[in-house]
Amino acid sequence: MSFKGTKWFYEDSPEQFESLDELTEHLHSLLSSQTLVSDDIDPDGPVLTEIKQLVKRVDGLKIEIYSNEHPPPHFHVITSDSKASFRLDNCELIEGSLTSKQKRKVEYWFNEMNAKKALISVWNNTRPANCTVGQYYEIGNE
Repeated sequence: MSFKGTKWFYEDSPEQFESLDELTEHLHSLLSSQTLVSDDIDPDGPVLTEIKQLVKRVDGLKIEIYSNEHPPPHFHVITSDSKASFRLDNCELIEGSLTSKQKRKVEYWFNEMNAKKALISVWNNTRPANCTVGQYYEIGNE
């Protein structure tokens, strides 16, 4: 696993919450999500980092799913010089760019190597409690 982004969790002041229950819910969502608290990343204090899961390496392409995401459900492809995002349901490119050859590799892996099942499993296993996008289910397989 590796890290994506940072959230300075200690900047969330207890005064900003209307009740102790709201603060408790906030703290619970932080601690039960796919996060890591590290005291030695930054000299200014502890950092809460979001975890991303490496799904597969395919001929120089890293295929990852991040824990706290936005709709639609998707996966990321990272190369040495580019990044792209693809829909989880149909492998449609939704953001970024890859070379034609790289895109064909991703599509082949997704369609011919039955990768969708593994992607769905990682997606569903990495959804934190406070994620805006929940688990993914195929229509008819709920």
